[in-house]
Order: sequence, then structure tokens, then C-alpha cells
Amino acid sequence: MAEQEKNPKDVEKEQEAMLMAKYGGLKPKKKLLPKDHKFFDSADWAMNKEAQKKGEKPADPDQQQETLPPKLEPMPVPSRRVSHLDPLDK
Repeated sequence: MAEQEKNPKDVEKEQEAMLMAKYGGLKPKKKLLPKDHKFFDSADWAMNKEAQKKGEKPADPDQQQETLPPKLEPMPVPSRRVSHLDPLDK
């Protein structure tokens, strides 16, 4: 009967204490890549270094986006190649 009178929070705390004694605490996860180095490749890194040497503000890699003009005309259908093995040309 004593077990039924225990508060569920007390039971949870006891179980947590047993697990901490058995396994210990969880170690914090290490970040794989630091957030301050956002370079796509070595060319981006080199361009950033060159801009720093010239005294310019380094470009933010997230803000560099190339915009392409929209295509207003559909692509033409390529002509069909003629082969001497093609039965349609005979």
C-alpha cells in the first residue's frame, strides 16, 4: 500500500536518480561546423580573404544570388537527325 500512496512526481524523480547514477548525464552535442564559416568552397573563402585585404566588406554568401532573366520564347524543337538506316527516308 505504501507504493500506491507515492506521488507520481516522486516516483519519476527516483527513477531519474537511478538512471543518472547508472548512466550519468548526457554530454552536450558538439556542432559539426561552426556557424561563422559559411563558405561553399575554397573559391568563396579566397574571394572573402581578398576582399578583406582590400578593405572591402566581405560579401555574405547567403546574400549572393544570381538572377537569371526569364525566357519568354519556348525552346525550338531540335531537327531530327537523318540516318541511312532510317526506314522513313526510303
